Amino acid sequence: MNKQIEWIENLKQDVPLFLDKLKVDNVPGFFHYSLSGDLYDDNIKWGLGNTVFATKIYYSLDLLDKLPVKERKAMANFIKSFQQKDGSLYDPLVKRKTFLRDKLVGLRNLDYSNFFHKSTIRAETRQAISALNLLEEGPEIPYLEFPKTKERVETYLINLDWEKPWGAGSHFSHLMFFLQNSNVNNKSELINYSVDWVNKLQDPKSGSWYKNEPSLQQKINGAMKVITGLKVVNKLNFQYPDKLIDLCLAAKHNEQACDNFNIVYVLKYCNQISSEYKSSKIKEFAYDRLKIYHKYYYPKLGGFSFNQGQANTTYYDAKISRGQNEPDIHGTVMFLWGISIITQILEVNQKLGFKEFIT
Repeated sequence: MNKQIEWIENLKQDVPLFLDKLKVDNVPGFFHYSLSGDLYDDNIKWGLGNTVFATKIYYSLDLLDKLPVKERKAMANFIKSFQQKDGSLYDPLVKRKTFLRDKLVGLRNLDYSNFFHKSTIRAETRQAISALNLLEEGPEIPYLEFPKTKERVETYLINLDWEKPWGAGSHFSHLMFFLQNSNVNNKSELINYSVDWVNKLQDPKSGSWYKNEPSLQQKINGAMKVITGLKVVNKLNFQYPDKLIDLCLAAKHNEQACDNFNIVYVLKYCNQISSEYKSSKIKEFAYDRLKIYHKYYYPKLGGFSFNQGQANTTYYDAKISRGQNEPDIHGTVMFLWGISIITQILEVNQKLGFKEFIT
């Protein structure tokens, strides 16, 4: 095994020990966000995202189906305990803590999509249902709060801010996920219409999907979100993969876990379409990413921090952690997801056995 990736061989043994430290005995299925810096304990109703992340971590390590049935059931029941009458699943603590911010941001930016927390609820619901799918469970109540006609789909897509494609692409991806996981009669028609609509935004020069001229970070992270949506509906036949590869190889994103992951995800799926284009440079880039990933890893604790040397402090803009020098569950899931992608790019995953989840 190449010395640059030897350290990841121990993750399957070490990361579960980190998750064990985040569990509490008196609330089955609950996980803390970080080891010591959480602002809230298990005595209040919160932590939906933490258990979603834990589910995906176990899956990435190919350990989810090896957990005791009782433990998997507890995690599924904990996630489902957040479900509302309309089928949505969201963390009430996050909604309370961002109540004022949602209003102020909406007024300042004249963007009212999350004025009543609806965008965050949609995102949390999607992530919760994807985790339940991994646990081979389903929500008790189907979620139907998404457009189900061509006219409403068009309105939904038009109203997204494509000058900020990171957010817009995310909500395109949510729509694809909900349609794909629904029983609506015309879902194939709506999926095809949505994909055709969004592909009209693809820029032939950069390969990304947007309007006007967003930042490089927005272009790459937005492309990642659009590609997750295309992947969930099995429509990964997009144009200009070479241009997107060039965009990513020219970029330097080392700030935090989302950037470090998104760029690798885009490269992987562009390389899947255009396998001969700069494949050696993509592998070189993947090796370099692992060097960066290692800087976020705490080998004695078995987890990754979202920021280098500091646990993440917010979840959907709600402050939930003091940001200590320690790993957190959010950084850990993102870096493991990235490792599952990188090991595929480097063609070593058959030996290492990480699993890429569909989110």
